[in-house]
Amino acid sequence: MRGEAFELPYGGHRGGLNGIPDPTGESMAAVPRSVPETFAFACGDCGHTWEATFQLMFFTDPLDASGLTTQEYVDEAGRAVRSPLADAVCPRCGSRRVSLERPE
Repeated sequence: MRGEAFELPYGGHRGGLNGIPDPTGESMAAVPRSVPETFAFACGDCGHTWEATFQLMFFTDPLDASGLTTQEYVDEAGRAVRSPLADAVCPRCGSRRVSLERPE
């Protein structure tokens, strides 16, 4: 992680580069861009279906000359999470046999 540690608007957290704050005192972006993404899931074990909306946040490090952008998913509770496609767990039975469906 790069830049100074700061709180995400949704309650998540990003750390500084090796615990060292950014010498300019700026975060990776003054206001990170975000877009909502809704996913529909189906459990392969119990058959439960559900939808979840995540904010996909985009960060650009002003000290990185390449201008690369990183992204992070933030769940409905405000926690930074890995890609919902990689870490989906059924809220009813806890199974990881979850497939992606089309949102309604």
